[in-house]
Amino acid sequence: MAGWDNFAVIVGGVGGALVGLLFVAISIHAGRIADSASLRHRAGQTLVVFAMLLLVAVVLSVPSQSDRVVGAELVVLAVGAAILLIRLDRSAGEKVADNPLSRILRQVNPNVTTALGVALTGVLLLTGVQWAPYTLLPTTCAAIVGGLASAYLLLTRLTD
Repeated sequence: MAGWDNFAVIVGGVGGALVGLLFVAISIHAGRIADSASLRHRAGQTLVVFAMLLLVAVVLSVPSQSDRVVGAELVVLAVGAAILLIRLDRSAGEKVADNPLSRILRQVNPNVTTALGVALTGVLLLTGVQWAPYTLLPTTCAAIVGGLASAYLLLTRLTD
């Protein structure tokens, strides 16, 4: 995907930084997270969303791939992440806190939006749609904002 190198570098840098910061936050509260299956699984979901950003950047950075190959890789990535996110969500099993941010995240779930957005981009690339890469922009923004909101909620639960 010619011309998307800078986007891949930015998204990869953001994804890597967010994964690292999440690991630091989890490390600081490791004992509390270890005691709660729900917190572990919610942290895992946030990690998967941030890791998807990083992996999308890796896929986009591989030189000389056809759009169809990139599309197939994105579909496989999205399906794998969706399965993992669904399993983590079911395992968490806790009722979500009832505050405004939690209500918004229930309606616009960053896990679902990210996986569907990456899958949509992949399918559009596989079918030869010229503007397909541009669907990564709203997907990436949703993943960053939603992942940060999820991380914020996780950390506020840890300090209760």
